[in-house]
Amino acid sequence: MKDHTPYQERLKRMPDFVVEYEIDLCEELKEIKLEQGMRIDFLYDGDDPQVEGVHMIWPELLDEKNEIALEVTQGNIAKKGKANMWVVDEARRPYHAKRIKIGTKGIWWRGGRIAYVTVVNNEGLKC
Repeated sequence: MKDHTPYQERLKRMPDFVVEYEIDLCEELKEIKLEQGMRIDFLYDGDDPQVEGVHMIWPELLDEKNEIALEVTQGNIAKKGKANMWVVDEARRPYHAKRIKIGTKGIWWRGGRIAYVTVVNNEGLKC
């Protein structure tokens, strides 16, 4: 078993926001195995991925104690839970700070829907 290195250690900052998620794979992705450290993107609810595009905001899954899940075994993630979210491109953080509010809805995306998410904390994006 390989352990996940928390993004906070790598990036030397706090996560940008936190979401509650519910995995709901679209038909085309039903067979994928999700894992901690997955590189999936974020789509704001109501945005069209072909028009507004998707955003490089990566999740970091939390366990039932709201601590970073360190295990990275494929397919071993909860159907529902919380995740820290990390805006990958530092230059895009101000854009997302304007859009991300508590209650903002979005979708984890990888060429199709992975999960529905709702923002529950946006402290990391506040100036």
